[in-house]
Amino acid sequence: MFLEKTITRNPALVKAAIAMHQQGAIQPDTYVMDLDQIENNTRLLAEEAKKQGITLYMMTKQIGRNPEIAKQIAAAGIKQAVAVDPWEALVLAKAGVSLGNVGHLVQIPDGMVAEILSYRPEVITVFSLEKAKTISEEAQKQGFVQKILIRVVGAKDRLYPGQEGGFLESEWIDTARNIEAMPGISLAGVTAFPCFLYEEGIVKPTENGKTVQRAARQIKRELNLELEQVNMPSANSVETIKQIAELGGTHGEPGHALTGTTPLHAVQDLPELPAMVYVSEISHCMGEKAYTYGGGFYRRSNIKKALVIHAKDASQKMIVDADEPSPEMIDYYGTIDARDKNIHVGDTVLYAFRTQIFMTRSSVALVSGIQSGKPELVGIYDGLGRKKD
Repeated sequence: MFLEKTITRNPALVKAAIAMHQQGAIQPDTYVMDLDQIENNTRLLAEEAKKQGITLYMMTKQIGRNPEIAKQIAAAGIKQAVAVDPWEALVLAKAGVSLGNVGHLVQIPDGMVAEILSYRPEVITVFSLEKAKTISEEAQKQGFVQKILIRVVGAKDRLYPGQEGGFLESEWIDTARNIEAMPGISLAGVTAFPCFLYEEGIVKPTENGKTVQRAARQIKRELNLELEQVNMPSANSVETIKQIAELGGTHGEPGHALTGTTPLHAVQDLPELPAMVYVSEISHCMGEKAYTYGGGFYRRSNIKKALVIHAKDASQKMIVDADEPSPEMIDYYGTIDARDKNIHVGDTVLYAFRTQIFMTRSSVALVSGIQSGKPELVGIYDGLGRKKD
């Protein structure tokens, strides 16, 4: 999906990843992260957000919940994290990363509420009054007031399978009133997902985004409650942050923009440059296919191409067609077109596609110095942010 853009816009990353594999510094099934470029991308996002009056939370699930990258992002201007689930929140918080939003998209289990609250997240998103009550009770025990976002859902909203949840329009006012009446918590705002989507070559607001606007207006009108947050995540990038402001939003949550891998990055030369590649190796060939080691393939990746590099002569390389992972497959291997190709067992293979590293069993190699021509392997982590020996 991003291979040609990465080769063109960040050739230093491609060169470094090839060299590290062929020198044995990294193994197949490794994502290589260009720390220099992630830092540059973060600064661009932070500058645009400041210009538009928007606050950003970093999303790290796509890069494997990596605490070291998260700390670098925080230093570069996006200070707090949105955790897709409470396990990610704990990985980041224990590493010293400040928590912005927890509970969206995955609610906090009751047994984890006390520990999560001990790290004092800025806001917690809830899908039910029951969860709000649990947070209320624990916040009182810990002696502080926890700010709450409610996830709002409209009749025409788009909800991804496995991500349903929130308060229907008929419930918004009563929900807000009930939360405001609970001790230990206060209603800080509203959110939904996805508020923007890439369609037909552009990013545009969804019905969900309009729902968030409508919910904020209704709560203000009915309860005279000025909300601190109108949180509008999805497809947030330098190019689209201004749309949050135009819709009356206050917060965004960039994830793929940090690595230059939103869908819009595949078709336009946006300010953020690609900062991530997936490294594999030819395992074997059979018939018209060559098979690459898997572990990091993602079924919504939109893989189109792969770059194959001769194991003994890195100057010999070619772009070949690659197969999109099938929903039925176990991720043992990826497949690429080997017809009339000079492909050998052991050759290096590079991909650049849309991923969610926290769902893989991949390694994540952090590399500094790529942009100055002096790449240095900082460390290797697993897909859940744990450093490997």
